[in-house]
Amino acid sequence: MRSSSLNRSAVTIGALWCLVIAIPAAVVTSVLADDGSTDQSNWVFLALLAIVIAYLLGGAQAGRRALDAPFLNGATAAFAAFAVVQTVGTVLRLVRGDDVSVIGIVFNGLLAASFGTVGAWFGARRGNRESSADSLAAGGGEPAG
Repeated sequence: MRSSSLNRSAVTIGALWCLVIAIPAAVVTSVLADDGSTDQSNWVFLALLAIVIAYLLGGAQAGRRALDAPFLNGATAAFAAFAVVQTVGTVLRLVRGDDVSVIGIVFNGLLAASFGTVGAWFGARRGNRESSADSLAAGGGEPAG
């Protein structure tokens, strides 16, 4: 894996797209999960779905912009956003004296990168279609693939 395959601009934009959705969803999840009642609200599941969508969208944005290595960039964008949110969440849990599961953090990080990779696939397909359309408009002939 070459570090030059990483497109910093694509990763940054993908991570920012992800954070715009993931931060509010993580706050909602934290508030609903920490309310102390034994009845878990179903809103937690909706917030978790929003986090998954955030990883997919962040990966798609990065993959669309980095056609050289869309999967690497999509996974990196989603993981970078996860790392930001997780770092803040872990610090807050430690300050409150709550337990932190290292295995859970590693698993969730891999899950975030995986969703970012899936999102990158969609983004790369869209980016390829846009590139083909641009080359056709510029007189480049038939689209590839």
